[in-house]
Amino acid sequence: LLHLVVRVAPLRAGAAVVMAAILRGLAVPRLRPALDRVATGAAARDVTAALATTRHMAIARAQRARLVIAADSLRLDLWTGTGWSGSTRWPGPAAHRVTLQGSNPVVAYAPNGVGWGGANTAITLRRGLQVETTTPSRVGRVRRS
Repeated sequence: LLHLVVRVAPLRAGAAVVMAAILRGLAVPRLRPALDRVATGAAARDVTAALATTRHMAIARAQRARLVIAADSLRLDLWTGTGWSGSTRWPGPAAHRVTLQGSNPVVAYAPNGVGWGGANTAITLRRGLQVETTTPSRVGRVRRS
């Protein structure tokens, strides 16, 4: 019987680093749109959940509630009769490295859950070429596109 022995020389550390850099350079550009889509989707879900929580808090407590939307935080405030009191805060879209653009940074709800004042606003979340728009209506529905 003839046995063939194949010896593979171990890669030197420098060659392994170069190969990893080349493979990363090929893979990352292809993954970027998918990563952007995941990040904007997560940020849109966070904003949608914060809007729903704010509306439900207004109904449950029978008092006005508002959501202050900023890049770094989403803040739920409750009306105490004399002023707004901070209740809950969540990380904003910047936590997902997503930029925020909105026509009105404050969305408020009456105690019956209907939008208070200028409740209609378009919240645009953007990362790379991915764009998600969240629009709450005066009656509490939230549309995402």
